[in-house]
Amino acid sequence: MLAAPNQPFACAYGENAAQAPASLNASESADPLALANFVQVEGAAPSFNNLVDVDRQLQTITHMAAALDGRGLAFAVGSKHGNACGAAAAATPADAIKRMLEGDLRAIFGGCVMLGFEVGAAEAELLLSHESPTRRLLDLISAASFTEEAIELLARKHGKCRLLANPALGTLNKDSLDTAPRQRYVRGGFLEQPNYTFVLDLDEAEITGELTDAQKDDLLLAWAVGATSNSNTITLVRDGALIGNGVGQQDRVSCCALALTRARDAGHAIPGAVAYSDSFFPFPDAPETLLEAGVSAVFATSGSVRDDQVREAFTKADVPFAQLPDKLARGFYGH
Repeated sequence: MLAAPNQPFACAYGENAAQAPASLNASESADPLALANFVQVEGAAPSFNNLVDVDRQLQTITHMAAALDGRGLAFAVGSKHGNACGAAAAATPADAIKRMLEGDLRAIFGGCVMLGFEVGAAEAELLLSHESPTRRLLDLISAASFTEEAIELLARKHGKCRLLANPALGTLNKDSLDTAPRQRYVRGGFLEQPNYTFVLDLDEAEITGELTDAQKDDLLLAWAVGATSNSNTITLVRDGALIGNGVGQQDRVSCCALALTRARDAGHAIPGAVAYSDSFFPFPDAPETLLEAGVSAVFATSGSVRDDQVREAFTKADVPFAQLPDKLARGFYGH
């Protein structure tokens, strides 16, 4: 891996070009995954948005690792504007990259990627060309490390592909979650709250019907993605890979419709997929939308006055439905 002095990032600009200068003002931290511990090995200065995307991807990939701890899996996340458009937990880095890219081949163009392993020439070639007739353009790639050959392959003219390395990405596990309080600037001050460190355990859930082991793993991945995407969110996963993420909608039916549309537009078949909802279903209409599309298992929280009607919809369809109380397991993010 090409090394460089560890320095706080000076950003090219803020969320928009007119918002300059911008920078990462990093405090002393023993956290190996702190942004200041990422070393830039290639590319122009990142933007404010780039570093926000890295932080968001860290939330997603660490929750994936926490939920699927001890499996020896390779993790990959691709995102656009903060929300995952592809994510996979696979047996090999190559499979993780392929399935992450296939989540939404259109949305990943110009996006950001985070990988829990070293990127060599073979992995770089996949990132650039898998299922793409022309060279795929990416804005930023974070990984455990990069070989010199990978850096040469991934480099873009004018440094438009930033490469950030952090060896801690190669050792993700249940202890990798960020436990520091989260702060957010509001006019005249800061809001502060504990970090989101909940990890879904389906053995603790109330389940209508019976989940297979494969459905459980897919629901854990769907939860890790959906709970770190902008709420309201419905997330679809099949066979260890994200196929549709319906984010940022004001009602849950629209979340379902968006997730299904994104999956179909990306060429994915819905039957057999599982769905995660980041809060409870207030009415049976959203579940009915998912059931009509062929979703095979669902997780949502409980807490609606119509929980009985919602459970009845899944029972009638003979589709397993897992729940935990909303006060424990709600996954709102990005307000």
